[in-house]
Amino acid sequence: MRLFGASMVRNEADVVEAFVRHNLTVLDGLSIVDNGSLDGTSEILAKLQSEGLPLRVSSDPEPAYRQAETMTRLAREALARDGADFVFALDADEFLKLQARPELERALSEVPAGKHAVMDWLTYVPDDFESDPGSFGPGCLWWRLKTERHGLFKVIVGRSLLEHPDDAVAMGNHCVHNPSEAGVRPHAHLRRDAVALAHCPVRSRTQLEAKIIVGYLAHLATAPQEQRRARHWRELYAELRAGGTLSQERLREIACNYGLPTKMWQPAAAIELFEDPVALSCEQRYRIDAAPGALSLLMRFTEALLAAQPRPASPAPRYYTL
Repeated sequence: MRLFGASMVRNEADVVEAFVRHNLTVLDGLSIVDNGSLDGTSEILAKLQSEGLPLRVSSDPEPAYRQAETMTRLAREALARDGADFVFALDADEFLKLQARPELERALSEVPAGKHAVMDWLTYVPDDFESDPGSFGPGCLWWRLKTERHGLFKVIVGRSLLEHPDDAVAMGNHCVHNPSEAGVRPHAHLRRDAVALAHCPVRSRTQLEAKIIVGYLAHLATAPQEQRRARHWRELYAELRAGGTLSQERLREIACNYGLPTKMWQPAAAIELFEDPVALSCEQRYRIDAAPGALSLLMRFTEALLAAQPRPASPAPRYYTL
């Protein structure tokens, strides 16, 4: 069985090396689109490629965040060109959690023909938000929510995607759907003891501020028709825009309620965590010396956004006679 991963990343320098190394201990190959990273992510990916890892990296400087289109293309390429049996749609802050690959293959072999699969999406809360924002270690994947309230899964794309040219990986990588159909066809839910996805979306103030600001503006650059698809980013962006600050307490609250609308949030103290560590199967070699702050990334993103806009035609010169 051939298992591949696909990902679209932007400004994930603190975590991208661990993401690549860990997930490639499970997968046979990984395709990544670097969507205009400005924080050192591109350089780290180039170094990982130079090691000869089964890693394919392409660059997309488009400021707008077109995840669904990109992930669908990557999944189709892995299925058609690489002969993948399944493609795991991953974000850079997600780590495959399993006991052994044979158990995973056994579970995937039971997925009915023509169906895609989904796996549980587990939220991890770092034990320390004050650590160096350039580091990512075991403490980030040690404690997780005892109960997930978001009700979301992450998709594992099967070969039937090739048989349905109108199907696409949905925004957020939660399922495969046909945009012209009202509902979503059933997916096979894999047992958590076979595989799950450990998710660590909040790692430091610097990381989260940059992700909220640049990420939400990149979403707006797509001129979206449905704002609900970026609800959590819109709400956090509005908070920062109004002058809010991300204290350690606020970071923990966001991490514990990630993926939920704010009206459903609970105090962090009321949310139970328990130890369920993910063994990071990697040694990180490429550290970033200083993570650029949100203002620096915002300035660079704005420059890229303006550079991507079509230039207005210059007015014809006027000539005057005396």
